[in-house]
Amino acid sequence: MKKQKILSVTLNPAIDYSVVVPSFRVEHVNRASGGRRDPGGKGVNAATVTARYGIDTAVTGFLGRENSLIFEEHFRNASIRDEFIYINGNTREGIKITDPKDNVTTDINFSGFTIQPQDTTRFIESFEILAAAYDWILLTGSLPPGLEPDFYARLAGIAAEAGARSAVDTSGEPLRLAAESGAVSLIKPNEHEIKEAFGDIDPADLLSQVEMVLLSKGEKGSLLYCAEGCYEASVPEVKAVTTVGAGDSFLAGFVSALVFGKDHADALAFASATAASKVTKYGPGISEDMPPGSFYDLIRVRKL
Repeated sequence: MKKQKILSVTLNPAIDYSVVVPSFRVEHVNRASGGRRDPGGKGVNAATVTARYGIDTAVTGFLGRENSLIFEEHFRNASIRDEFIYINGNTREGIKITDPKDNVTTDINFSGFTIQPQDTTRFIESFEILAAAYDWILLTGSLPPGLEPDFYARLAGIAAEAGARSAVDTSGEPLRLAAESGAVSLIKPNEHEIKEAFGDIDPADLLSQVEMVLLSKGEKGSLLYCAEGCYEASVPEVKAVTTVGAGDSFLAGFVSALVFGKDHADALAFASATAASKVTKYGPGISEDMPPGSFYDLIRVRKL
């Protein structure tokens, strides 16, 4: 069997300033105990995990030229192939305030670039070529200004025509339209996102549109709906330092497991272990000190 490859799409990446503030309170002077600056965006986070697992991984999307260096250095260090379209302007930046005492994160996101029609044309031309060279395509995150809500649906259609499977992790109308396209293999909403996009629906009913629904329930675990039924996975006890990137790592772990040939139940456990490892460290990727393997046997998967 040929070695499978993953292309991770991040149309609206960000530079994340992570600040650790124990007992963070609004309308008060807060003292930070630490901080760092990382390349971010759901697809960048996911690609960092799949590359760490040894899977041939590339990233694409849009990057602002003016502050791209942090991304370029990360891609080199993580052995990720850079296929981004570079455009004028700055990639958006955001502040993530993590309170380790209460285990909550507050996001403050700034605006970034607006995609121009010529940028979209360049991206589509590049994506059509890339899609034919990859087996799985991860379509993740929000859409930047300038792109229509059906853009992920459009990309999934291109991927399907090229023989690639796609996984979509977004929200709202872009998620609904992607699922309704019939070209998506997997969607990964959380409980809020699935209700926002589809209303009060039984996730199993979405299997008429997509092959799999991977539903994240945070500390309550996760569910996988697929043709053979529904699987539920528990969450291992873990001392989390941040939840930033946990869902992205969860998706990356699941798709990586499928690439490795694991069945659906094992893939769900592998995804949960990957997310557990991620929350024990700051920045993208999985922990060296608490690797996924240290959590795998603690996760219970059962068929409902």
